[in-house]
Amino acid sequence: MSKVEILIQEIRSLEPEELQRVLQELLKQADRLQLAKDALGEFAGAGKGVWNTDAQEYTRQLRANDRL
Repeated sequence: MSKVEILIQEIRSLEPEELQRVLQELLKQADRLQLAKDALGEFAGAGKGVWNTDAQEYTRQLRANDRL
């Protein structure tokens, strides 16, 4: 049985007040995840123009150098 299935079984046995608390915690966690995604999204493309080479090519070169 997966963790999700176990959680669902447990949730079904909770009292309404306990369900409300679980829901509040889930919403808090979802908010934290969204805040983290939003924060990371602000940095997307921040390095554009800093280097004169393509990022993928640079990564390939680094990996090739590690093979030496």
